[in-house]
Amino acid sequence: MPVLLGTIDKHSITQPHELTSAFFPSKVGGKPAWLDFNNIPEASELTCLKCNIPLVFLCQLYAPIDEPGFSNFCFHRTLFVFFCNECKDERTFTVFRTQLRRVNEYYQEEPADIEVADTITPALWGIQLCKVCGCKSTVEYENIYCSLHHKNIDINKELKDKFIVVLPEYIINEGCDEDSENASLNSEDDESDYSDDSDDAAHIPKGSLQDMDGIDEALLEMAYAGDKDDEYFEKFKKSISSVPEQIIRYNRLGSPLWICTKSIPEAKDIPSCQYCGKQRSFEFQIMPQMLYYLKLPESSTKESFNFGILAVYTCPDSCDDGQKYKKEFLWEQSPL
Repeated sequence: MPVLLGTIDKHSITQPHELTSAFFPSKVGGKPAWLDFNNIPEASELTCLKCNIPLVFLCQLYAPIDEPGFSNFCFHRTLFVFFCNECKDERTFTVFRTQLRRVNEYYQEEPADIEVADTITPALWGIQLCKVCGCKSTVEYENIYCSLHHKNIDINKELKDKFIVVLPEYIINEGCDEDSENASLNSEDDESDYSDDSDDAAHIPKGSLQDMDGIDEALLEMAYAGDKDDEYFEKFKKSISSVPEQIIRYNRLGSPLWICTKSIPEAKDIPSCQYCGKQRSFEFQIMPQMLYYLKLPESSTKESFNFGILAVYTCPDSCDDGQKYKKEFLWEQSPL
């Protein structure tokens, strides 16, 4: 089964309705397009336990499971990823999984009309969102903000300039990587046929992860100062060569594509599902190429957001009982 890839086209025009919940987007940044409105996580669940600052929404992936035994309760299914941009060490990440049956209280069985997409919002169900970040607001802050932190940011320009709250927003485009499976761990053929003739070539900055002439240098820097004898890094380069701008690799029940030999988890490092007890399995990974699009300044701790691979592990049964937004697990393969 080919790996599904997510990419961003910075030069395409995204219509506003494509980013709304009714169109089930996969996207980076902006505010979350919540799937289940009545059960949106509380503000306390989206606050860093170490620094007590609200987490930043990184991305969401629409990932229904169209397999026997799943399609009934996973007809709609979305994974949401948040991170703390303020913590310097052992950065906090939070992943939520939520899913709906085809017949549900929010969406019709047929695709929504563009004209009504903006009206299908949590407000129809009496749920108010924070005007700053789009997460659930609280009564304590007049159902306008999720926290005192975001209330202060909204009224203080200096704080707006200091803290990252909402990232640049992009739709994630989906495609298949038929060549990915053919990348051998021990392959000696790591040369890639990179073409500079594409329409986007003129828009690619030198030295970025999209710059084919500089991709080795950029990725080597991320991969623990670039051990050129690292067999995992050689596989990584070969695997991404056909689509070097990929920001997502989706391979449910498969294996991650690690960037190097360091900080690869063992089975015991991946906790079992806290709701049903099944051992979690890999579902998708966020690639370091995403950093190119975020263009984050240094945080208040003087430590910019950086990573090698973010691998998301989820319940293999996508268990449905109980809590509607279930926490899953993310493993960070750090570049440091």
